[in-house]
Amino acid sequence: MIDTVNLNDAVPPADVARLDNVEQKVGNFVEAATARSITADIWLRIVMVLVVCAIFIWLNWQVMDFVKQALRTDIESMAATPPMPAGDRLITSSVVMSLIGATVVQTGIGFIAITSYLFPKRASQSA
Repeated sequence: MIDTVNLNDAVPPADVARLDNVEQKVGNFVEAATARSITADIWLRIVMVLVVCAIFIWLNWQVMDFVKQALRTDIESMAATPPMPAGDRLITSSVVMSLIGATVVQTGIGFIAITSYLFPKRASQSA
């Protein structure tokens, strides 16, 4: 008669690892690495948005400072004796309209750049 062996009663050697324990340990490392990667990506995106916004604000501040200085020069020239003719002014209505248009375009491009960086398009997976 053949003796039957109950595998549940068998004691595995000390150097044999159980597959479910190994899988759990590896899974925990992968999940932790994925979580750290996502957290690092979020912080990088936040920093980059702040940098882009700071550059945008600084550049527009410089443009507005230039306009302010040009207006001062116009006012001083118009107050001088003899006054400057209106056609020789530095800041005219067309300059103001151009600055408004450029600011609108810059703002739109800035929003598009930040949005496309924060929410990248996922690559389509073709079957």
